[in-house]
Amino acid sequence: MGAKKILSYGRFVVVMLLVAYLILVWMYFKDNARQLTSSGLLLWFVAIPLLFVGVIMMLLWWQKRLNSQEREALDSTGAKSDKKAPVKLPDTYQLFIYSRVCLPEGDSWSDVVDNDEDLTVLSEDLMDMDGLPILTKPIARLTDAASLPYAYLYDDSLADSDFDDNEDTHTEHMPALNDVTLRLCSLVYEQLASSDEILYILAEHFHQYHKNNNTQPNSAIDVHPEWQQHYLASASEENSQPDNESANDSSNDDTLSVSAGTSLAKLPIYLCLPASADSALLIAAIKEQLATYGIPEALLSIEVIPTDDVTIKNNVEDSIEDNVELDGSHGIHGPSKFINRYLIPLSQSSAPELCLMLIADSQINEEWLDAHMYSNSAFNVIPTEAGALLVFSNQAAQDVLNIDSSASILLTEICAPSPKDSDVKNNNKRSYFQHLTAIKNLLINNNLSLSPTDTTALKTTDKPTTKPKKESSDIKDKTNNKTNVSLADMSITTISDINPLKQPYDLSTYMNFLEAFIAKGALVNEHHLGHYMPLNNWLSPFISLSLFVNMVEKNQQESDEIFLVTQHKHCSMLWLADFSQTPES
Repeated sequence: MGAKKILSYGRFVVVMLLVAYLILVWMYFKDNARQLTSSGLLLWFVAIPLLFVGVIMMLLWWQKRLNSQEREALDSTGAKSDKKAPVKLPDTYQLFIYSRVCLPEGDSWSDVVDNDEDLTVLSEDLMDMDGLPILTKPIARLTDAASLPYAYLYDDSLADSDFDDNEDTHTEHMPALNDVTLRLCSLVYEQLASSDEILYILAEHFHQYHKNNNTQPNSAIDVHPEWQQHYLASASEENSQPDNESANDSSNDDTLSVSAGTSLAKLPIYLCLPASADSALLIAAIKEQLATYGIPEALLSIEVIPTDDVTIKNNVEDSIEDNVELDGSHGIHGPSKFINRYLIPLSQSSAPELCLMLIADSQINEEWLDAHMYSNSAFNVIPTEAGALLVFSNQAAQDVLNIDSSASILLTEICAPSPKDSDVKNNNKRSYFQHLTAIKNLLINNNLSLSPTDTTALKTTDKPTTKPKKESSDIKDKTNNKTNVSLADMSITTISDINPLKQPYDLSTYMNFLEAFIAKGALVNEHHLGHYMPLNNWLSPFISLSLFVNMVEKNQQESDEIFLVTQHKHCSMLWLADFSQTPES
């Protein structure tokens, strides 16, 4: 037992003895009616009680002395430890992001954020419990499913019939699909159609890549038997040439890529859909539409991620336990798990890599109403629909494709302490405060000028990359490219995925977080975007990210620095616009 506890218990015992002594002495003289003399009064009621009080005061002084000694020892050891072991900064990863968003308000930052119109309408088909039409918020500009050019939406028996001029027949023979699937077909078509620019770039790249691979001989098998030995000998001589000669040859090639190691051979697609949708039909529709751009089905790798298998409280993934997998095929718990499993490794790869993420959801249907409308979490929620398309690529892929409309973003993950090591098991409010405090210190200490973590030990694939020495030097130059602009001279735009109506505590915490930047003299403009699809834990953060990327791309001259903070279980993601990088660099 520690000395402080012994002193505390001792003081308590002495106090109890003093109380008991006074009670017993008072009862003794009262029952015996014995007359007290002045000396007896001083002895029994003054001297002895003062002795007890003196002991109590001595124990209290002793305990305070021990406390002061421990405090001094902690201060001295803490100062030494700070000098020896500086705080390790979190890792920062660079991503190039292309985005498109589809909301009832519009498809760009200015259309969505500045839209003050009432877009709610009374549904003609959906009724509440009293039989009255409910308010919905649809995307009015979406093409009706019956007018989509998807062959998979119609019966195979009509493939040779002439129904293009007869819309009624077109609709009549449409297979029996649920309303969710039909509406999502329209959403997916709209998002892909609005991404013509990047899809044509990818199609051109894949065409050039496979054209080069198909025209180059791969082995001596394709050579006449009499020339096989000569072919093998000449091939070995070419491989033994100095690296500088091969580099000079490659510099004269104007094609997008000449080898598998410097090209993108596949297009991974992550399709985030509600579980009630017919994912097989949507996958077929996506393949058909991408084929019109020149991207064949063989190059696609599509993985479906269900987005509505968990209930969300306050837009935070707090109902998902660490040891429970949402889907056994991929084990993705939520957006933060997706980022850690796919995006961070993608940014660390030295080979060109990218992936396309397509999220779509519609709540304007009977299935969603039956499942959510009358629950407490959906109280006063107007059914709506939305979609987000994002293409994530690393520096190597950006160098290959040179996508002008991609924005360079620095991603930093800020994690809360493990619940096993914390006194409070993952209190989300406390964790969010800790995340924002860490983000505040990180940004202020670095003048909002983060750099990617040293990438000299990047993950490599089986295929080599071109010009590794040049890429390494470029990375080092970028990590040293910091500004020394004072925060007092900055105009900062901050974005969050907070829903002000559902998360008043988080909003208050976030506003206190911004006070630190205002106190430094910065001009801060904040936007909160969590009210778009508030019951979808995938769309809420990625809609915010899509609009953030759109603002960085279109309106970067309005602010010196722009960053987004998305809230997740156990962590928050800081997305910082990297204006030191341009798509052409």
